[in-house]
Amino acid sequence: MSRLMLFVLVVMLQACMTTSVPTESPEETAGILERAKLKYRETKAKVLNVGSTVADLAGMYYEEHIKEVADSYMEWAKDSASSLWHRLKNRVPTFRST
Repeated sequence: MSRLMLFVLVVMLQACMTTSVPTESPEETAGILERAKLKYRETKAKVLNVGSTVADLAGMYYEEHIKEVADSYMEWAKDSASSLWHRLKNRVPTFRST
């Protein structure tokens, strides 16, 4: 994610530098950097907003479609492991007595 932010910042800086009128005053250059910083922050906020929306949609999809199917398999695996453990536990004393 940070590489993407750095890439966006570099592209924004290049765009600001090419569209601005060439000046020699440091105040104008500082203005360009401030605009680039503002654009970077706006872009970062948009990316984070989209990311949270995608995460919410993925969570809803999991809850509605995948969890119903996966829970039955998880219960089956848990019951199988439990019954195997009980059978093994019941046979161990018989092995020791012989």
